[in-house]
Amino acid sequence: MKILTGKSILDQVAYGPLRVYHRQPFQLDFLSHLSSGDEVLRFQTAQRRAVLQLADLYDQAALVVGPQAASIFAIHAMLLEDTSFVDSILSIIQTQYTTAEYAVQVAGTSYSAAFAAMENPYMAARGADLRDISNRMIRLLLGEKIPDPLGNQPAILVSDELLPSEVLALDRKKLLGLVTWHGSVDSHTAMLLRLLNIPGLAQANISQDCDGHQAILDGFSQNLYLDPDKQLITDMGFEPKKGKLPARMLAAQQPG
Repeated sequence: MKILTGKSILDQVAYGPLRVYHRQPFQLDFLSHLSSGDEVLRFQTAQRRAVLQLADLYDQAALVVGPQAASIFAIHAMLLEDTSFVDSILSIIQTQYTTAEYAVQVAGTSYSAAFAAMENPYMAARGADLRDISNRMIRLLLGEKIPDPLGNQPAILVSDELLPSEVLALDRKKLLGLVTWHGSVDSHTAMLLRLLNIPGLAQANISQDCDGHQAILDGFSQNLYLDPDKQLITDMGFEPKKGKLPARMLAAQQPG
């Protein structure tokens, strides 16, 4: 058994297999075969579609986590229409003759890094929101969908980070918990996980070779127990012989 530590998002415990999400980078063309005017039109069309998607996502989220938390996606729509952000994208398209998706990625990376460099933890965590809206735009321009890293089996997901849109896109009955190498307890993703009663550890030093290994995520101790022994499994209240695995246990169910 190996014990890893991180920053806890929620006082809750989960047990199950780990599933590593190997995020694949977008394959983007730099130079466009279209005119800059056509690329601007592609961007504007995708932008309108993204705003409509975010309005739908707000409605979905409001039913699950309430309108206050759902406002995350209203903020995303505002960021997507921010004059400075849009002008940066259009400038790249028009001066460098790039594809719209390449321009979105460059501008999104720049703005995300600017937020991440801020001293205020809350503002620094907004960098993930810029990555989220940039990824949404790029997927629309490329005709791609948000991947499903969980597949058919409930699991504790391991990833570099999980963005707010990705959280709501998952089957939350299968998402037992989340462990990230990066991420932040001040992020909108962390807020959504708390409202959904899904435990998580941010900034955990976990190997990418852990896929398929069993683990206990303990939000109380801020520990991840990799390949836990039978005694710990029993002590934590999980009993495989009674068909209770994989499982997630609410904080209210934990002994005092």
